[in-house]
Amino acid sequence: MAAPVLSTLHHVTERKLNKLAHHREKFEADKKAILAKAASASNPRAGVEALLEGFELHGITPKSDDIFLENMERFVHQAKHDLSVSPTLLRDWQLKLEHELDVASVKYEYAALFGKLVIEWINEPNPAASTIGGYSESNSSGVSVKSDSFDATGRKEMYEQRREWEGYAFIERKVDQAKIAAYLDDIFGVTMQAKKVKKTPLRNLQDSMKAVMDFKSDLQTPKRKLDRHDKLIVAPEVRFTVDKLKSCIRGLLQMDFFDGKKREALADLSSQPAVLTELVDVLNMDLDDLDHWTWDPSPVPLNMRRQLNGKYRVYMDEETHQAILLHFIGKTWAVALKQAFNAFYHSGAWLQTPYRPIGQMARQRRDYFIPATTSDTVRNFRRRQYQEEYFMTQLPGSAFDDRPDYDAEGQNEPSSPLKTPHATKQALLRLVTTEMLLNTKVYGDFLVIQSDFKWFGPSLPHDTISAVLKFFGVPGKWLRFFKKFLEAPVAFAQDGPGAEAQVRKCGIPMSHVLSDALSETVLFCLDFAVNKRTKGANIHRFHDDLWIWGQEATCQQAWDAMQEFTAIMGLQLKEEKTGSALIVANKANARDLPATLPRGQIKWGFLTLDADAGRWVIDRSQVDEHISELRRQLEACRSVMAWVQAWNSYVSRFFATNFGQPANCFGRQHNDMIIDTFAYIQRSLFVDTGTANATDHLRGMLKDRFGTDDSVPDGFFYFPVEFGGLGLRNPLIDAFATYKKSLKSSSERIDRAFEEEQEEYEKLKESWDNGDTKPSIQSRAAYKRMKSSVFPKEDSATDTEADEAFMTLDEFTSYREDVSAHLHRAYTNLLEAPTEEYVAASSDFLSAIRNNSSTAVDLDTPYWRWVFSLYAGDMKQKFGGHGLQLGERDMLPVGLVDVLKSEKVRWEG
Repeated sequence: MAAPVLSTLHHVTERKLNKLAHHREKFEADKKAILAKAASASNPRAGVEALLEGFELHGITPKSDDIFLENMERFVHQAKHDLSVSPTLLRDWQLKLEHELDVASVKYEYAALFGKLVIEWINEPNPAASTIGGYSESNSSGVSVKSDSFDATGRKEMYEQRREWEGYAFIERKVDQAKIAAYLDDIFGVTMQAKKVKKTPLRNLQDSMKAVMDFKSDLQTPKRKLDRHDKLIVAPEVRFTVDKLKSCIRGLLQMDFFDGKKREALADLSSQPAVLTELVDVLNMDLDDLDHWTWDPSPVPLNMRRQLNGKYRVYMDEETHQAILLHFIGKTWAVALKQAFNAFYHSGAWLQTPYRPIGQMARQRRDYFIPATTSDTVRNFRRRQYQEEYFMTQLPGSAFDDRPDYDAEGQNEPSSPLKTPHATKQALLRLVTTEMLLNTKVYGDFLVIQSDFKWFGPSLPHDTISAVLKFFGVPGKWLRFFKKFLEAPVAFAQDGPGAEAQVRKCGIPMSHVLSDALSETVLFCLDFAVNKRTKGANIHRFHDDLWIWGQEATCQQAWDAMQEFTAIMGLQLKEEKTGSALIVANKANARDLPATLPRGQIKWGFLTLDADAGRWVIDRSQVDEHISELRRQLEACRSVMAWVQAWNSYVSRFFATNFGQPANCFGRQHNDMIIDTFAYIQRSLFVDTGTANATDHLRGMLKDRFGTDDSVPDGFFYFPVEFGGLGLRNPLIDAFATYKKSLKSSSERIDRAFEEEQEEYEKLKESWDNGDTKPSIQSRAAYKRMKSSVFPKEDSATDTEADEAFMTLDEFTSYREDVSAHLHRAYTNLLEAPTEEYVAASSDFLSAIRNNSSTAVDLDTPYWRWVFSLYAGDMKQKFGGHGLQLGERDMLPVGLVDVLKSEKVRWEG
């Protein structure tokens, strides 16, 4: 968050709270006077009159929809003369008006409590929010400052992982560049050129590299020769502008590049137009002098940040101006590489031969008998999906779109037209599961292989990157720049100002888009190698997480290609994340995995694949480890709202993400498993605290810190901050909201597709037998040519529609992936998430939700409607009206909370 913005909001919040305290004090005095006058009244009617006079005198407006002061004044006047208006009715009005006063007191009380919680959050930040291993972010001189915060010595795991990281980053990994070149020439060099194209796809790719960020020798750009030293000169059209600079700033913030003061300063920079203009000039000067670029200051400080999965990442705390320059160059190169790779994909070099494809003869017979064929097939869908959602999707499509960053925890992902990394990972899990269901039904078995590279980022040899870039035609001047980028002089900030600088000899810097561009270029070679060696299969990849599936022969070829690539490129596969599984539909046909395939378990998040059952199950041992870690993180929270934020990130995002969100391919049993596991987490987490759940624990925190009593309603914890609640997330609701719409048995969806195929076959056969279906002229001629080539001596006189028996059911259902629209619908349906159900609510209640929603937040969602409806009764009684607004909106420091929430959670190291 930007420091000036935070300071301003803090000041505004204090003003709001002071004003709130003044209003509350005045209201309580007015309330006391009104109630005293009502209590001294001689009869019920006089008591109501006293209350009405007090409401009018002090400008108090009831919030309940069923109280109209004007009507009560009329009715009280009536009661003075009409004895049919009973004292009981008058006492009921008096109780309602007194309850309105109590409701107003409660709203002031909870608005004040909300404000105190926000101030506590500011004054008591989590130690992990600014420190890792006992050291805060660097000060202005780049020197790390010691902190006396929680766990000041850092964890044993942090030091172990640091030593392992150093073992990769500072030791040069030798590879045979000539062997890499020969391998790439074998893979890419024999790609055939398309018809009427002079250059091969590889040559087009290589030629495109020469123009990236350089002067172009075409008609649109003036020609200019490079000097004899091959100086790196950036093209005039590739320059910084204020808009591009702002995009780079957003990109660095989104990628979580900086934390602490540097992040605050970077965020504030976008609102300084004069500074931006000056900075554009300086950055363009840097582009003009890239040949002399070096890391400055040197060495670059390194900081370690802990991720929820237990792994530490090493971040470079580089100078802000330098980070912007590198981001700009990285974005430009990443886009150029993606365009070149996409062109290669569509060049004809990328093979599209599927497993058991329909042949020409079978296709002609089908066209003959069934004139109207469909293009909505599984095979066609697969091709489109791979291209659009998995091929090079880690690289941005345009230089200054703000693409989502890879985040293993799914935190703070921006709304974007691009698919977020979180969504991609969930989609990949659904895709594997759907393919498993389809293959076991269609072919009887399914094989899947999973792997990733061991410490891929730190272990990627610089010589490997150089050899690949050189093969693809990247000019020497850029190879030199990339070498300087990779060989950064660094020192760990926690070692103090006297730490000795070391030059990186291996690996890529963390969280740089230029690092993504370079690593994806290497992995593009793996993508094509698998496609080439398998003659048409595609490896599905999310960064260096590798998946291949299908039939045994194809998977074996892909595994051989993966091992070949790994050995030649100087990489290692991670043994603990490498495995395979064979799922067989008929257990009588069960067999062992081929001896040449890896033996590890298939895992995704906290899920393991049960090959015998053909389904995913949650690994409770991993859950137990993270329950202990969650308890540790929550205990480190110094404020109630930081506790809520940590809970939401860990439980409602991290756990929920790693359980696999409900989908049609999982079936309802997956919802049951998620619900049971979250119940287990909550029981286990609070077993030693004397409380049963998160709300009871928070209620105790409020009592200890702010003197509240046990009457704090559950809705206060779960309602959104826009209404004055704490926004605590309930992870069970999402599983319950999709429960009824989840398929009872996901495999039955494909069985239904088979039944639909049979119904279609019977209709088509009946239509053919009745003579209602006639082949088209084109299909008749093609079929006749095909028959004459296969049966040249057959009497052509018999070749009439009347003599042709309609195809058999077996022939009709052959090649289902190529021809069946029913299977295509089942396949795409299984990939989808079940619809979230909205709980029932009255029209008045829904109108109240929509009217109270801010323009930036839509609260009429299945989740929030569930929360509002669940706690409506108690909240309505306590806060009046529909029970939605817990405090006076203009008194709530919601803006400050939004800023605080925007800062990504830093986990205690």
